[in-house]
Formats: sequence, structure tokens, C-alpha cells
Amino acid sequence: MRLKNFIFNMLFASLLLGILAACGSATSTTSATTLATTLNTSTTQPVSMSTQQQRSSSVVVSVGNIPSHQAVGSTFPVLTTLKGITLYVHEWQGTSGFTCDGSCAKTWQPLVYKGTTTPTSTTKLPGKLSVGTDAQGHKVVFYQGYPLYTYVGDKKPGDFNAPLADNSPWQPATPDLPTGL
Repeated sequence: MRLKNFIFNMLFASLLLGILAACGSATSTTSATTLATTLNTSTTQPVSMSTQQQRSSSVVVSVGNIPSHQAVGSTFPVLTTLKGITLYVHEWQGTSGFTCDGSCAKTWQPLVYKGTTTPTSTTKLPGKLSVGTDAQGHKVVFYQGYPLYTYVGDKKPGDFNAPLADNSPWQPATPDLPTGL
């Protein structure tokens, strides 16, 4: 069954690559690479796209909508991983040297960056993505000077399960986040 899924995913990605290449769009390579990487993450078989290409991809952030905890039935835009998992920031600390280790690191996991260039988003963002190093020596993605984290309780795309309050330093990372401290 895995072999059938792998073959289907590769044929589909190849077809899409051909269509995008025929269009001659400058963004077709990035879109096709992102799609192929997404399709290939669901298999455990070797893939035709090199591991190096997947690791050096600079696209690490997307924008999605999550349900509002304050206005029933409404949503608001947040930064997400490419898999749609909500990203958060610790607003009180910003770039002033906050480290999330110990019990914090068990609950809040940094968005580790494995690329070789400046991280980018699938959507044009009003703010700036960058890379920094956390206290554990990991290269992590920053937005507007804040390191980006996922919450361990968010298991599927669109989840917003973090136990937050209005005065909590942990908040969803929104595209309009002001520059950090």
C-alpha cells in the first residue's frame, strides 16, 4: 500500500511539475518543490527529490485561520507551519534574550530551521522572517524579532488548544505582529 501511495504521489507531483513548467512562471519551481515536499512527507520510501533540496528549502511558514476564543463563530489569521500547525510567540520577551528550556521546552517547541537561506512564507507577510539561535544552539525561525513556537497540544491543522488568557505572554503569531523588543 505504501508503494502505491508513493508511486501515486510521485506521478501527481511530476504531472504538476510539468504543468507548472509549461506555464513558465517564475514561482512554479518553488510551488512545485513545496508541493512535492508536502506529498513526500507522507511516505517512508525514498523520494526522487534529493534530501538536500528538501533541507535547503526556505519556505517554512504559511498563513491559516484559527477559531477565535473570544468571538464565537469567527476566525482570525495566524502564522502556521507548512503542515498548518499554529505558531505562537512569547510577547513579553521578544528578542530580549528569552529562552524556553526545561518544562517550557516540553510544552513549547521552537520552529527549527534547516534551510541555508533566509526563511520565507507561502504568503507575502507584512513583517520580517529571520533565523536566530536559541539557548540550546538550534537554528530557529523568528518573525518580527520573536522566536516562533508550536504548542504540543496542537495536533492537527487549525488547532488552537494552547491554554491562553488575555494577559498570557504566549499568543498566536499573527501576520500583523509588531516588531519585538
